[in-house]
Amino acid sequence: MSERKIARRYADALFTSIEDKNKISSVCEELEGLTSLSNSSSDFSNIIKNPTISVDDKKAVFAALFKKGSLSAELYNFIIILIEKQRLVLLPEITNALKSLVLASENKVEAVAVFAEKAKDSTKQEIIKQLEKITKRTVLLKEEIDPSLIGGVQVRFESHLYDATIKGQLERLKASLV
Repeated sequence: MSERKIARRYADALFTSIEDKNKISSVCEELEGLTSLSNSSSDFSNIIKNPTISVDDKKAVFAALFKKGSLSAELYNFIIILIEKQRLVLLPEITNALKSLVLASENKVEAVAVFAEKAKDSTKQEIIKQLEKITKRTVLLKEEIDPSLIGGVQVRFESHLYDATIKGQLERLKASLV
């Protein structure tokens, strides 16, 4: 079974285990914080990814975070299960899967719009309007800049990619001529 499927199952389990549905977003934010810390701190990343660090030592680190008030009881218990099952390394994938579940439960979808240069607010609003028409959900748009696109926009959401960039058009033209 792929890591993505395993991560999705753990995220589903965490999502359904939280009885107070108002608390799901805060647990997701905590999990995102842990993932962010793992990305920025080599020591914390080592605790998560290094198989030579004992289960007890990993539990001790998270117990200290819990006692300090940095982790909710729900997330702490979940992390302990991940440690025992040796799945803590899947933390980033679980975080992404849980975030998708939370957004879906709130009838929202996250999209990324990549522009060659900073876009006007009216352009971003039009993209949001069109995506909301397509998805029938509230769209949370993130903007990225990639000068190599030359012009236009590339929009990614869920498993969809809409490429209306000059670079994309040139590549399609090249492929059709070859």
